[in-house]
Amino acid sequence: MTTTDTNDGATGTPEGFWRTGQADRLGLVIDGEHWFPAFAEMLAQARHQAIILCWDVDSRVEMQRPCEAEQAPCHLTAVLHQALANNPELTIHLLPWDFAMIYAFEREWLPLFNRPMDRHPRLKVQFDGQHPIGASQHQKMLVVDDHAALVGGFDPSKWRWDRRAHAADEPLRRDPDGHSYPPFHDLAFALTGTICRDLGDLARDRWERATGKRLDPPGDSGHPAPWPAEHVAVALDDAQVGITRTLPAWQDQTEVREIETRLCRLIGAARDCIYIENQYFTSHRIGEALFARLEEEHGPEVILLLPREKDGWLERLTMDVLRARLIERLRAADRHDRLRIYYPAVAGLEPGMVSLHSKLVIGDDQEINLGSANTSNRSMGFDSELNLSLLGDREESRASITAMRRELLAEHLGTTPAAVAAAEDEQGSIARAIAMLNRPGEDRWLEPLTVTLDPAIDRQVPDAAVIDPERARPPEELIDMFIEKKARRPVRRKAAAFALLIALFVVITGLLKFTPLGEVLAPGELFDRLTDLRDAPGGTWAFLGLAVVGLLLGVPATPVVITAGLLFGAWAGFGLAYAALVVAALVGFLAGQCLGTEALRRLAGKRLDRLSRTLARRGVLTVFSLRLVPLAPFAVVNLVAGATHIGFRDFLIGSLAGLVPGTVALTIFSDQLLRTLLDPSPVAIGVLVLITAVFIGIGWGLSRWLALREQAPGAS
Repeated sequence: MTTTDTNDGATGTPEGFWRTGQADRLGLVIDGEHWFPAFAEMLAQARHQAIILCWDVDSRVEMQRPCEAEQAPCHLTAVLHQALANNPELTIHLLPWDFAMIYAFEREWLPLFNRPMDRHPRLKVQFDGQHPIGASQHQKMLVVDDHAALVGGFDPSKWRWDRRAHAADEPLRRDPDGHSYPPFHDLAFALTGTICRDLGDLARDRWERATGKRLDPPGDSGHPAPWPAEHVAVALDDAQVGITRTLPAWQDQTEVREIETRLCRLIGAARDCIYIENQYFTSHRIGEALFARLEEEHGPEVILLLPREKDGWLERLTMDVLRARLIERLRAADRHDRLRIYYPAVAGLEPGMVSLHSKLVIGDDQEINLGSANTSNRSMGFDSELNLSLLGDREESRASITAMRRELLAEHLGTTPAAVAAAEDEQGSIARAIAMLNRPGEDRWLEPLTVTLDPAIDRQVPDAAVIDPERARPPEELIDMFIEKKARRPVRRKAAAFALLIALFVVITGLLKFTPLGEVLAPGELFDRLTDLRDAPGGTWAFLGLAVVGLLLGVPATPVVITAGLLFGAWAGFGLAYAALVVAALVGFLAGQCLGTEALRRLAGKRLDRLSRTLARRGVLTVFSLRLVPLAPFAVVNLVAGATHIGFRDFLIGSLAGLVPGTVALTIFSDQLLRTLLDPSPVAIGVLVLITAVFIGIGWGLSRWLALREQAPGAS
């Protein structure tokens, strides 16, 4: 199946759209207190086919709050089963993203509805992993019988529900484990009409790509299109809607960048105001479009609503840094004082904050574009995304877009849409109306976002191509990014030596077990003596102390880690080896600081200069890379890092993260090696062979890749 971008002049579809069509009814869903019950009500009214595309799902999440299960099902699993029980011809297809392991501790590992006792024959659950490495399936939609749909930024998962007040002490804002979480703001469109057939086609295309099975369109149920009237007001009848997508180049799928195209056109066409609410703000193409408008003498106002900062430390050290760089450039271009950047604030919430998750851009009340796509590079070209645009093709449509924008501003400012309208009329400007209505310190207000970029952090964070890629990068480009050309030959040698070392260990194990050499050396008796030393009083501490001293004196890290795995097993061995490596690294770093550059230069010579230049370039990222693929002995790296200007925080974070993969791998390998030597069962031998093949493949593959990159013309 090949997907192509069909928005060309021959089809009559405006640029930036996959398809356009009519929505009989359209409404804006604001916040989870309306989206979750609307989702449940639309499912309950489905007759033949419901397809759910989502980034995340939690089968335990409460769709109705407060949950009164005796009156109606409220948890997602119960809602799904109730819909199927009430409609015997209904089949529900649920397609969440097959998530990356980085999210493993945030997600439900095996949803209830996918466990044998809770499976339903007409509930089809598949996980979508059909995308480039590092990308995600991020489209978010419920489409019912090709008659009605919900499209936006919500997932049927935890940490999404909230009331529109976003109160600091909301008692119902708890996840399925009973833990409270910060206020959450998001948006979606609800719609019915012929445009939903196109959304159904899109959902069935995605299902086929993920599963290899094509779904038939649903038959005509003869029932009216479901509409969650209690939770979503109809904002507009007979709306003209455009569908925009992001699809990465993947297998036979052609790259599609309709969302980026449409947003850039929307920004370029605005005359009075560009209003943006978004979780992320890092897209360089969106940034360039905004730079151009801000530099115009009579360009539009630009109003950005962003989160104060991201929730996790990793995102604050990566995506927030990219955002700060982009905002600095925007402020430099704002010579005519038309840029306003805020974050939503709520009384009593500090130091917490509203998790602003919406993905919305409005241009001049002529078009409102919202959906799953962040204004980030990856949402413009790397992840799979789905947005809808409501087009202001007539007076009623434009009035509806204006009303939606005022509704959002009223929520953020703690006032009413009528007050926003009156302030805009009085001030003649949306930016000045916000300033007039803003009441910092009261219940709700918009706080100006102050962004400062720490030069030390800015230096250590790589560019967006690494953190926020707009396309899949082939392995050779990643090698170019992390390993300089002049460093590839020693890395090749080390990678090849690593593969040979692993193979040698396995060969020696085989000789000891299956030849007379084993009887002469008696590895079992030797291991018994070693375990006696290990189990002696203070044996663990003695090993840790000896390992630290040995590492400081220049003993290579690899034999220390392998010895720990042999003596203490995989996980205890990892803990001891990792602790010894970290302690030795920090002591070596402090020793390097005390010795200074001149003393080390006499000891290390040119090696010091090479390592100093390497470490000075990127801080955390470089230390992390040197720990993964060491270009110099462990002790030397520590001393040189201390003698150079690299910060202690950079060294500590890079070391803590970079030492984990190799230490885990080697302790698991050495533990399995010993198990096979002492008890060579078929299972033990098979596991050892598998681990060995993986390690040799990694080492030999890296060596081969680097050799090819050295030979490639123009490689740098």
